[in-house]
Amino acid sequence: MSKFSDPLLASIADRLDSPDSGIRRVAVLDLVDSPEAEAVELLIQALSDADESVRMEAAKVIDEFDPKDMMDSLVEALTSSDQNVKNAAANALADLKDSSAAPALIEALQQDDPFVLSSILRSLKQFRIRDARPHALMLLKHDDASVRREAVSVLGYLQDSENLPQLMSTAASDSDTEVRRTAIGALVYADGVQVASALIGGLNDEHWQVRVEAAKGLGRLHVVDSIESLSSATNDAMWQVQEKAAEALGKIGSPLAIPALAACVENPISNLRKAVVAAVGEIAHIDGMPVVDTALDDNDPDVRKLARWAKDQITANISSTEGE
Repeated sequence: MSKFSDPLLASIADRLDSPDSGIRRVAVLDLVDSPEAEAVELLIQALSDADESVRMEAAKVIDEFDPKDMMDSLVEALTSSDQNVKNAAANALADLKDSSAAPALIEALQQDDPFVLSSILRSLKQFRIRDARPHALMLLKHDDASVRREAVSVLGYLQDSENLPQLMSTAASDSDTEVRRTAIGALVYADGVQVASALIGGLNDEHWQVRVEAAKGLGRLHVVDSIESLSSATNDAMWQVQEKAAEALGKIGSPLAIPALAACVENPISNLRKAVVAAVGEIAHIDGMPVVDTALDDNDPDVRKLARWAKDQITANISSTEGE
């Protein structure tokens, strides 16, 4: 006998237990026709279905439910002993689009379970609710790295200069690589002058992924004071860091970077050579022409193509300067 008194929900529940995934998939579509709050329980069941097509249908109908009706059930499902159910609830929370769910989410941050906290924070960040700020700041000190990482994301999404000191401190000193990387990435909404020291410091992090994030941030914010540090980073032990440092130097656009870029133009990693030639083209200074000439003979056609583009950029810049 079904636990649901509503005939439609009872029928859907029976069909969601069918061994036929097609029947289960159609049952999910019928969920949107139920006005009962209990329908959320069946939605969560469908979100954790063994069949991907059923899960996809369930994900599509999430927006048809009132977030206020879903909140209690989803948060409760986060504490399930079944990891599939927990993951489904976490993903459903992350897919919520209605900010009216935010107050209930913030209230649910009183939990102790790291999985629950991480899931709630991941959902909250998209709403950019300032009321979440004090909770996120507090959770920056949580023992669990996944909680700290999501707290960093919440603060980053707020794009509030008040959060910069905490984000910079986390970027420099957190024990977890992913937390530091996320904190570095969260700084890119700021003025380059405000966060230059933190991003430049990130180029010396012990983990290459943090160094990559720092180089990307310096380029995105066009931090001129980082040219020397980025030039040094083109000698990093990891080519991925070298590549992002070269890209950042191109975005900053100073000819002072050309000697460091020139030293990498014959590197065996073609992705790095491409980044170097593209950066020289962006800088478009005559001092970069020897780099372009070398790249024109590269064995990679993509590098040669970029070299032709870079030569055109430099030539155009020279012509425009002469015409002034």
